[in-house]
Amino acid sequence: MTKRLFFITVLFLFFLCFIAAHADYYTWEDESGVTHITNYPPPQTASPKNVQVHKFESGGVSTEEAVTAAPIEKKPDIVLYTKNECSDCDKAREFLQSQNIAFTEHNMDNDPEIAAQRKNVDDSEEVPFAIINRNHVYGFSESVYNRAMKLLP
Repeated sequence: MTKRLFFITVLFLFFLCFIAAHADYYTWEDESGVTHITNYPPPQTASPKNVQVHKFESGGVSTEEAVTAAPIEKKPDIVLYTKNECSDCDKAREFLQSQNIAFTEHNMDNDPEIAAQRKNVDDSEEVPFAIINRNHVYGFSESVYNRAMKLLP
């Protein structure tokens, strides 16, 4: 009888562990930028960001955006250095404006302090020169700008 009880207990524990291994879990970021991984949803009083629900499916784990808190999309941080009579500078400016992307433009011909500031960041004179999410981008290409804007700092 004790062997049978032992076997049933082990079998019960095995199934209990198997069920726990296939449970849903949540990842979310709090106000301080700390990422939490929990088996329960984030408290609504914590103002969670980037909440994701990782649901177990028979083929593996799938990730879904949580319905309770939509993730906040981070906008790219862009500083654009330009000069007068620069067609690529015009193209870069027009592209960013057409995408409704906020950016800070510094014309190096109009402000000598800006030219000196640019020298502290980068030694070249090439324009347009953009700093997109801390990535240095020389010249203008829509595909390169789009790629740089997707990279997180």
